[in-house]
Amino acid sequence: MTSPNEPLPNASAGTAIPLPVLGPESRTADGRLSSWIFDLPVVELRAGYRAAVYFDRARRILAAERDDTEVTIQVFQRHDDVVACGIDEALAVLALGAGESVDHDAADRAFADYLNARNLARRSRQSGGPDYLKAVRAQVEAEVAFDRLWRPARGDVRVRALRDGMRLSAWEPVVEISGPYRLVAHLESVYLGVLARRSLVASNVAQVVNAAGDKPVLFFADRFDHWATQGGDGYAAFVGGAQGVATDAQAAWWGERGLGTIPHALIAVYHGDTVAATAAFARQLPDVPLVALVDFANDSVSTSLACARAFGDRLWGVRLDTSNMMVDRSLWDEMGDFVPTGVNPRLVWKVREALDAAGFQHIRVIVSGGFTAERIAAFEAAGVPVDSYAVGSSLLKGDCDYTADVVLREGEPCAKSGRRYRESRRLEEVDLAMHAGRRTADDRSAGTADQTGSGGGTT
Repeated sequence: MTSPNEPLPNASAGTAIPLPVLGPESRTADGRLSSWIFDLPVVELRAGYRAAVYFDRARRILAAERDDTEVTIQVFQRHDDVVACGIDEALAVLALGAGESVDHDAADRAFADYLNARNLARRSRQSGGPDYLKAVRAQVEAEVAFDRLWRPARGDVRVRALRDGMRLSAWEPVVEISGPYRLVAHLESVYLGVLARRSLVASNVAQVVNAAGDKPVLFFADRFDHWATQGGDGYAAFVGGAQGVATDAQAAWWGERGLGTIPHALIAVYHGDTVAATAAFARQLPDVPLVALVDFANDSVSTSLACARAFGDRLWGVRLDTSNMMVDRSLWDEMGDFVPTGVNPRLVWKVREALDAAGFQHIRVIVSGGFTAERIAAFEAAGVPVDSYAVGSSLLKGDCDYTADVVLREGEPCAKSGRRYRESRRLEEVDLAMHAGRRTADDRSAGTADQTGSGGGTT
């Protein structure tokens, strides 16, 4: 078995699709992700389109009543040892979405125009060409028209927050928001959902990484949820400690590329010949470390040896992905005192011993297929010679719900029964102006006239 501390192969080697490189503008001056990274639907946030209806109605009532009562909201979850994630994204939601319409009736009409323009642009995409370009321009113009009716919160809303990657205790404040409730009420659904999803994935990945010790964990959960979750899920996996992800979109928020080997489908195209499919991969992607998928014929030992003999030092590793409904052919004569299905410890040992005996000690063994933190921990406790774990669906399961409560009114306690204001020395002041794109690191160092202090507002 190779050294467990050896880095994974270069994710960008041999890729054909050029991707933009993230520069310093991807981070705020205080090191958080910039708001543009998240591609938020800003007009929809401001209009309350993404809010639970009762939140949007609450802000409309307070606006009509001209109520500027200041409240303090604390956001928390209920479990110990959670890995916080989604905080930077939640701050972007607040920075770009906090505020009010100067004329609610006119803003409602403008938002209806925006929705119609957006839907037209979506329909026009099917035909493309000049009609599509015209429709996109109309959508942008509708967004600008809505924004003209929007008054950003600016310094009226002040925020303190923890950092992505911090370990949380139950009930610990993660984000604290102070200001008139009507300026932020319509954002609660969105920032709570962001925190819940990102922290769930980051915490699940952290558990798997902890179970794997110093062996790399790959986040291969792209096929187990909606495609639109990839960017945030991949970033959460990165925060949780994963060393690789499956798609370029999953790696985009921190400027990396996806990792991958060979799918079963490619082997099928080559008549089920794993060596032939692997050879094609090697020819066409000569700069990518070569990893053979060896369970297609349900004979992982023989297939691993065949690939090792065909590619020698060029072969970086083999991946075992035997279905949990199957027993690998190499185990047929050994069944009786262990669970023989799927990628089990005995199968891994058989592959490792066969490669070593044939002089292929350099070839790594990667395993995938239904792995969880508990299963990885069992493999590690037993000393199973795995070099890397690829994990998928288990990393998206579970719950990590967040709650936001008003705990102070005009600085005095005013929380629902069972809740209270909780002091926290870990919360940091956040300058929302940076997250709204109104201030850069250069602006701060130069002392521009737009200084509003650590409680600065949104756009």
